[in-house]
Amino acid sequence: MDLEFFQSEAFVIGYYVLTVSASLLLIKETKKRWRDLIDGKNSMIFAPISFGIILAYVFLAFDFFESIPILNWSWLGYNIAFGPFADQGLWGVLPFIPLLLYMFIHINYVEELYFRKSKKMVIVWALVHIAMGVKVYMAIMLIPIGFLFKYIYDKKGLNHAYAMHFATNIMVVITLFLSFIP
Repeated sequence: MDLEFFQSEAFVIGYYVLTVSASLLLIKETKKRWRDLIDGKNSMIFAPISFGIILAYVFLAFDFFESIPILNWSWLGYNIAFGPFADQGLWGVLPFIPLLLYMFIHINYVEELYFRKSKKMVIVWALVHIAMGVKVYMAIMLIPIGFLFKYIYDKKGLNHAYAMHFATNIMVVITLFLSFIP
């Protein structure tokens, strides 16, 4: 089986549906997750730090890592969470933004719950993003951000790390959206 199968429209749509379905199975937990976000809201003020790491990486190191073939590898070329047609620009992403935001409510909580228990799990969390379609160098960039989330998790608890992670992802989505505007 070659890489073309994994990049086929049918596979990408199916993979996206599977990803969204995992969050939809947690619909009864949505109200609880909102309460958890509210409980941890004070740590959202730290989201610009993690977002700043992303921006610094994009502006200072992106071109360098983009030129290294092994680090530039991705089975998809973008994060499937942005939708199965994210490679088509604004109109490929826009219809999926509501689902993405809904998924953040559940996936960010689960990520903080399971992947902040140890340093090893932080690294696993970053590398799991490769399965979501991101390039290897972007997954590596997530490691220091994961350690920042772990620091908040260790100092303030799960809900604070979750709220910070959620706020960081909202900033990423806003930036992505703004990047489509000429």
